[in-house]
Amino acid sequence: MVHKTSLSEYNNVFCDSLEALEYAYQQGLSRDAIIRTSSPAMLWNKDPNIIHVESHWNVDLMKEFQSTIQRFSEEIYDNVMLVEGISREESLCIAQAAVSFHRLLFKAACLTRRDLVEPCLFISVDGNGGPGGNNMNPPWDKLLINNPKYKTITYVLKNDKWSTLTTAGVSLWNRMRIGGMETLTYRLFIKLTNKLPISLFRRQVLITNENELLIETAAHLALNGVRIREINPIKKDYAPIDKNKLLCIKKSIKTLVNIRIKNWVDPNLVKLCESLLFQEVEEKLNSFMRFRSQWEFIAKEPKQLKRVLLINSPVNTKGLAIASVCRKSGIPIVSFQHGVTYEICATHGEMSVNCEINASDLFVAYNCQSEKKYQTSHFIYGDSFVAGISARHLRMNRPYYMKSNNESPIIYVSTNLYRGNIGAFSTWETDYDRAVNEHLLVTKVLGRLPHKVCYKNYPEDNRRYADKDPVLMEVCAQENMDLFSRKIDMRYLLSKHRVLVTTVATSTLSWLVMSGKPVVFINQIHNGPLTKNAHSIFSKGLFLFDNTEGFHERLRNFLSLPIAEIEKLWTQKKGAREKMVKQFFTSSLCNNSGKIASGVINDKYFK
Repeated sequence: MVHKTSLSEYNNVFCDSLEALEYAYQQGLSRDAIIRTSSPAMLWNKDPNIIHVESHWNVDLMKEFQSTIQRFSEEIYDNVMLVEGISREESLCIAQAAVSFHRLLFKAACLTRRDLVEPCLFISVDGNGGPGGNNMNPPWDKLLINNPKYKTITYVLKNDKWSTLTTAGVSLWNRMRIGGMETLTYRLFIKLTNKLPISLFRRQVLITNENELLIETAAHLALNGVRIREINPIKKDYAPIDKNKLLCIKKSIKTLVNIRIKNWVDPNLVKLCESLLFQEVEEKLNSFMRFRSQWEFIAKEPKQLKRVLLINSPVNTKGLAIASVCRKSGIPIVSFQHGVTYEICATHGEMSVNCEINASDLFVAYNCQSEKKYQTSHFIYGDSFVAGISARHLRMNRPYYMKSNNESPIIYVSTNLYRGNIGAFSTWETDYDRAVNEHLLVTKVLGRLPHKVCYKNYPEDNRRYADKDPVLMEVCAQENMDLFSRKIDMRYLLSKHRVLVTTVATSTLSWLVMSGKPVVFINQIHNGPLTKNAHSIFSKGLFLFDNTEGFHERLRNFLSLPIAEIEKLWTQKKGAREKMVKQFFTSSLCNNSGKIASGVINDKYFK
């Protein structure tokens, strides 16, 4: 129990939850205390005592911070690769830790000298955070640990309902039509062959996770007599990273780390931030060691088996661990593109350390632009080839999916996923700035159209903030707008609408474009903007609006046109759009990408 007198002495308070703050007030916190937060919900009503802890992060400063992360990760990787006894998978782990550390560094840069010595209180929350656990709390407890006048209290959320992406409410027929025969074949063969002895098949593909193109490729391999085998890690004891090895790693990057941190935080926080980065590196490497021990059974299987690992992403810790085991066992690793982002997004460079080609022998790309971009990765390991986009994407353009109703002819597919404490940057705006921009889009454009509009909320799996997004309340206040908040993938909803509106250069765009329906793309110049090349091509192939001066009026005027007129203008862009699709989305529209990929894999590894 927190005694009221224990909170009344604090005037400098960190809190990201309205519910938790109200609890603290009831426990004696003064309502005149200054509350510092990153939460859009807390900042929304402009309470003078609630201030934006990230307010000094303007666009120019954010741009400098975000755009230099990639180079820092490359330098870290290069230095670690020179350390004797460190594998490339371990080096990638360390470079990834250096990238993710910037979430903490960003928060550390918000602290002042006073925060390090004067009384301050952090009101943390405990609640359901989704599959990734509770990540709703900023790292103030780590950053202010040396302040003897710092205190943390924890509030258990009452409003704790949380859900994740589901197909509940989507008919089995709809799922089967999108998944196609390839998915049915894949599921059937997985179920049947996993019950058979390993030795019955000389040719096998090992699968740890899936995406659309991987499933279709595996199905074609299965039809050609290759066993598709689902594998899972086996829990067992492991030896943590050797301390001497860790010391060598630390020495190799210490200068780089020190320079990077000194550029952004108070001098009194530098040593602490260094220590926290090296803690993150150690945790990452120990996680890698643990997963690697769990995959070791693969190395002990009969050597005469011809095996290939098919993997959705080999660049998380779990994936890098199995990649390490496979590499030592002579098992080729084939990875598959799972979304159109890296080749179209101008701010995706910070994530280049996570490119699939960095840890695989062969990368299967959707299009030539993607292959070209992945080949420029500083961390590249393997080769690549272009097979085309998945059949599931192509099915978005079937007549069945073209049928629409007139209840909401326009749908806005929101990509407004806040960073919180776990998201990558890829933006030069704070979460509050993003909320304000989304609000303006709702109130100045979508809410003022003569058409009914559906607002499709982003299906967030891992919870960023405890309180409800204030933008959604603004959506519900618009007479012509309906909020679709169920966490269902957009691919299952495309048939219900005639004009598709979205923003930010993410993989969401590929599903919309492949539907064949009119796509209106809002290019946020400070938030996941298009590359110059993509911008030039997209401006001809779809309806593109840059959020520059006068943007809201231009977009509102366009979307106020009769729906039939928008569809007519869309038809006129057909030639330019076909060029755009071939260059940035898929090399082929023949619905045979899985067959092409399986042929290459079979010829390269199973002949």
